[in-house]
Amino acid sequence: MKAGALIVCGMALLMLAGCGKTKETYEKSFKDSFKTSFVKSCTESAKKGGLKEDQAKAKCDCVGTYLVGKYSSIELTKLSANTESASSKQIFDEAINSCK
Repeated sequence: MKAGALIVCGMALLMLAGCGKTKETYEKSFKDSFKTSFVKSCTESAKKGGLKEDQAKAKCDCVGTYLVGKYSSIELTKLSANTESASSKQIFDEAINSCK
């Protein structure tokens, strides 16, 4: 009976370890996708605002790198869903200022 319980516990630990890797993989995949999408959208907006494409892309890449480095996938999703909120504007201002 104890051997069976140990096997079940061992399998549970392996499954939990696997869940951790799955979460890490999801976070990385989400952040990569977020950054790619953010840089594309940001670059287009910045070009419309008068920046040259290379300047816009460099600035947007820096801001995207800052955001994915500092925030979780959940926080980035909330940020994307509510870009006009005061807290989102503050986050974007911090990101932009970090890239000056």
